[in-house]
Amino acid sequence: MDFNTLLQRAQCLVNGNNCETPRVARTLQQVLQGTEQMHARITQTGGKDKDIQAHILLGSQGVDLPKLNQKLEALSTRKTFEPVDATSTDTDVSTFLKNERENAILSVIEDTNKNISETVSKQKWEHLICTWNQEKTRLLDALIGPSQNFIDLQRLPEYTILNPQCPPISCLSRMELLYAQELRQYNDLVVKGAPRPHLVQKFSQVAISFGDPRLSDMWTLLACVTQVKEPQRSDPIKERQQRWEFVQHARSYLERRYKTYMHSIVGGSGGRDNYQLLHAYVSKRFSEQHIIGLVDPGCGKLLWPLVYYSLRCGSVSTAISFLQEAGNSCEEFAQLIVDREAGVINSKMESRLKLQYANKIKNSTDSYKKAVYCIILSCDPNEVHSEVAKTIDDFLWIKLAMLRVGDAQSYSNLQCLILEKYGEKYFNAKQQAHLYFQTLALTGQFEAAIEFLARTQANRSHAVHMAIALHELGVLGGARSVTQPLLTIDIVDPPPLRRLNLSRLIRLYVQRFERTDTAEALHYYYTLRGLCDANGRNMFLACVCELVVESGVLDTSIFDLIFGQREANADGGVGSGLFQQFDCPDFNSRTTAGLVGDELVRRGNFEMALRLYDIAGKYNEALKQISILLAQTVAQPPAEGTLRARLSVEVEQLDKRLTDVEPKVHATYELLKNLLHFFDKYHERKPLEALELLKRTQLIPNNCEEVDSCVANIKLLSGEVIKVLPDVMVATLEIGHTLYKNLKEGQGPKDTNYERKLLALRERAKAVANMAATMPYRMPFDNNQRLVQLELLMH
Repeated sequence: MDFNTLLQRAQCLVNGNNCETPRVARTLQQVLQGTEQMHARITQTGGKDKDIQAHILLGSQGVDLPKLNQKLEALSTRKTFEPVDATSTDTDVSTFLKNERENAILSVIEDTNKNISETVSKQKWEHLICTWNQEKTRLLDALIGPSQNFIDLQRLPEYTILNPQCPPISCLSRMELLYAQELRQYNDLVVKGAPRPHLVQKFSQVAISFGDPRLSDMWTLLACVTQVKEPQRSDPIKERQQRWEFVQHARSYLERRYKTYMHSIVGGSGGRDNYQLLHAYVSKRFSEQHIIGLVDPGCGKLLWPLVYYSLRCGSVSTAISFLQEAGNSCEEFAQLIVDREAGVINSKMESRLKLQYANKIKNSTDSYKKAVYCIILSCDPNEVHSEVAKTIDDFLWIKLAMLRVGDAQSYSNLQCLILEKYGEKYFNAKQQAHLYFQTLALTGQFEAAIEFLARTQANRSHAVHMAIALHELGVLGGARSVTQPLLTIDIVDPPPLRRLNLSRLIRLYVQRFERTDTAEALHYYYTLRGLCDANGRNMFLACVCELVVESGVLDTSIFDLIFGQREANADGGVGSGLFQQFDCPDFNSRTTAGLVGDELVRRGNFEMALRLYDIAGKYNEALKQISILLAQTVAQPPAEGTLRARLSVEVEQLDKRLTDVEPKVHATYELLKNLLHFFDKYHERKPLEALELLKRTQLIPNNCEEVDSCVANIKLLSGEVIKVLPDVMVATLEIGHTLYKNLKEGQGPKDTNYERKLLALRERAKAVANMAATMPYRMPFDNNQRLVQLELLMH
């Protein structure tokens, strides 16, 4: 076919003439190959082909796709809540105000979201921190060993079934009761402002009646060492290292004790004076085999053993007599002791004697002479004197006798030696607890000694009362915070002294019997009156508060026992409670009741807080709490034993003694109280009486003309009343529907006012529905649905 023929056929096609198109013959193999090629081209350049197809499709409809893309790109990509900025200088006023309005709305939304996020985050962390603090306190309270050790709990819980009618049995043993009675008598004197006795001596006298000689020795030691002239006013730890009384009393105790031991050895042959006693004791102690090297050549007798034991039993004058009898060789040494007793310091004489000790006596075979020289001259402090000091008492006495007034560093070194270098293992403290306690107490480490005793159940009671007695004397070094472990080390204290957390020790001891022996528990808590918790509250009040709060939501036995039962009179007085005996200018029953009420509100126990505020005379707070509870229960049907029934009783008691109450708080309370009576009548199926009570509140309109005034009054109501209002509306229409149905069914009297009464009921229903629709608060869906349903049923 030539080109002219092709041109002619093309023209025919353009002109619409019918002509046959050339046919193309392809085999199936060629068609398959063409399909595969087209598929491969489309998959490789799918995006371009799709764009081409889009152009063809939109172009067939008259849409120019390139121009459309340009228009879309020119649109602003501003974020949804991004402020609108008027950048154009020729913007008109309406556009500018519109932008400003939108910006103000967006800024309010953004600030609200930010504040909500910050508030939620703050509350979350406060709750988390509070939870962790409570858990930490619980874990620390479970530790009764040293601060760095954990207790191994192996005992399993034992379940006991008690008769609820039986009164609780005391958890205190006879010994603990005697301690508690003595503490109670002491606290009574403190409350009355009478002179206080020496509490350590009082407890020491009680301990004698227990028949345990080791316990009596511990109390006697503590009474002797703590005979301070006046209570300490500053930090006890710092003063203890500076006051010489503790060292002097510890030394005197060891000397008196050894003198008693000498009398027991000698018996009746010792005579009455110290001179004869010492001669008899030394002659019995040393046989002919043991005097080798001890006989003084100047006087021909056991001079230095006599001098040493004279000093050991505290008879310095007898030691001077023995030295003077020895002649001129000991005259200078005797004069030094005389001057020392008179308070005169002869430095030259001491220097000569120290030189004499270093040159001759240090290497002497007479161990007693070396010991006497070291004691008097305070030289060679590292010497152990093992041949002389056969017991721990001898060792401690020598170390204490070598100390000089104001030498705090040597005193600290001795304490470190006992507590850290030797420690519990050296003294076999588990089997000889009394020995280790006495060693610590004699070296002025009362806190570590008490903590050691408190680890075991058998000695915990004694440790607690020792700590209380020392605290009352101002001798005990207390912890910086009541939240710290039982025994702590403060970096500002001289080593190795510790601090004892008295609050934790007493609470661990008292929590076992605070429910069964509440009167005794309060007296133990009263000893913490001088301490404050982490929030600055008095620890005595904090412990009483914790006791009441933890007693349970509905358990009023502890409540009535501590604060007394409320009297049903107008003055709001209470009966005699246990706390009344502690009333003083610093705190009384009313103040404490108010503090406990605040804590109960913080924990969400509004019912108990209401009663405590009533006792405290804080009627504004009492009305606020009862209003919160009434808002939750006022619409419920009355039933015996429920919260609503208990609140009804509280309302009757509060009405008798409401004075000096804020008008707004009182108005809210009165409205809720009237609504409480309204729902009582409603549930008792007394519609007319219920409507009469509701009319007094002026909350619900009787006709459409009163809707606006009622809606305006709603804006002045508190949240508690508004919360109850939907239920009040539903109850009102329920009552109206009941009256309407009674009239319709002929149960009511049909008189000339029949139609008027029906109309009045419909009018009230319409007014209530209109009020629900125009209220500035969102009504619950169920209440709205019920209101509409009841209104329709009355037409």
